[in-house]
Amino acid sequence: MDLGNVYFNHHLSQGGDCLHEWSLADAAVRSLLSFGEEKGLKKFIEIEISMGEIMEIDKDVFKEAFLMLSKGTILENANIIFSEEKALFKCNSCGRKWDMEEAEKIIEREVGVEEEGGEIESPLHFMPELACALMRCPNCGSRDISVESGRDLSIRRVVAE
Repeated sequence: MDLGNVYFNHHLSQGGDCLHEWSLADAAVRSLLSFGEEKGLKKFIEIEISMGEIMEIDKDVFKEAFLMLSKGTILENANIIFSEEKALFKCNSCGRKWDMEEAEKIIEREVGVEEEGGEIESPLHFMPELACALMRCPNCGSRDISVESGRDLSIRRVVAE
């Protein structure tokens, strides 16, 4: 059974890093349970979840949350497969494209958040939709930027009975 691309609205967390992943896992579990109920499914066997690179999701924390939230449901014991959708940004003024590695360098220079250990973290982890507002094109300096890929969390495929 293929769900195609079912996108979840990203719930912004109000606290630490783990809340971000737990909120997203909760949205995924709720969406899958709703889909399962709608289709009369008895059990999910395999679920492929695609994570946009911009979201900087900790897969281990997400999976732990997903497994805990799905206990006692038709999702319990399903095999979870993760894939990553690479980020690609484009300047709408000059046409230049760049990847997440370059975007992070640009954003950290502009508005990096300093963590307790002195590390600079990109604010995209918490609010990936800000990517375009926080960057300038590395070629022409324009702020007219679009995200071509890498900002969504989606269920790509499910196998169910």
